[in-house]
Amino acid sequence: MHVLVTGASSFIGRHVTVALSLAGLGVTATYRSNDFVVERLRSEVQNLDFVRLNLAHEPDYRRLPKTVDSIVHVAGVSTMPGISVDDILACNVVGARNLLNYARSAHASRLVLASTLSVHGQVEGPIVDEMTPVREPDLYGASKYLAERLFAAEAHWLPCAAIRLPGVLGEGAHRAWIPTLLDRMRRDQEILVYNPDSMFNNAAHVSDLCSLILNLLRQQWFGFHGFPVGADGQVRIAELVRILLARTGSRSNIIEGKALKKPFTISSRYAKVNFDYAPMGIQEMLSRYVGESVQV
Repeated sequence: MHVLVTGASSFIGRHVTVALSLAGLGVTATYRSNDFVVERLRSEVQNLDFVRLNLAHEPDYRRLPKTVDSIVHVAGVSTMPGISVDDILACNVVGARNLLNYARSAHASRLVLASTLSVHGQVEGPIVDEMTPVREPDLYGASKYLAERLFAAEAHWLPCAAIRLPGVLGEGAHRAWIPTLLDRMRRDQEILVYNPDSMFNNAAHVSDLCSLILNLLRQQWFGFHGFPVGADGQVRIAELVRILLARTGSRSNIIEGKALKKPFTISSRYAKVNFDYAPMGIQEMLSRYVGESVQV
């Protein structure tokens, strides 16, 4: 099987590229600018093909293979300093349209999309699952939802699975709540905690995500599937903070802040039942990530 992976130089993309290659799949990996990570990938895995690709620039697609069996679309742009509205729309929406055109010409048989829980916007219920409605997502969430809708409209010929991701943990993780929390603890900085008595499983480990993607590439399925994934089990946020404090030996002062959003947990039932998703428990995931983050 020959797979195209977009965004191979990102945190998730690097892990996915390595996992698919080690599983024996042929991989063409695209990147936009992070040459350092590309060189690291070259050293980690042999026989990878790399292509520099700007998703929004149609002529770049001529550099890609003439045919591929499947596409794993990890590349995306989220809200951060220096990123404009045009940047987000160009990559996440125009890029999705261009990728669809490429998939048709390359005779791809399926597409796996790394989407986001942000597509749901304002979550009202205590649990997010595949049926949770979309309510006023922010710009990033809306752009990823538009990408999902583009792929869903063509799912009769290109089956698509949109994995709606929470914060993803693993070696190299950054920006999500737990990596940021851990970084502050290691600096003994003040920690502001919301909803300390609420339950939490809003994280996925990148190794579990890679296994799920492999399942999606190997199994037979049709149509469009949009669903969230999270950790197994639950832990109170206050306990999560205590676990991380103990593992890091941090002297951070913990302050309870006024909650601005309603807390929720994630149901991974859909991914478990339909695609054999088998996530690790949240406490195991936290312990593993603390060790992995030391290596970065």
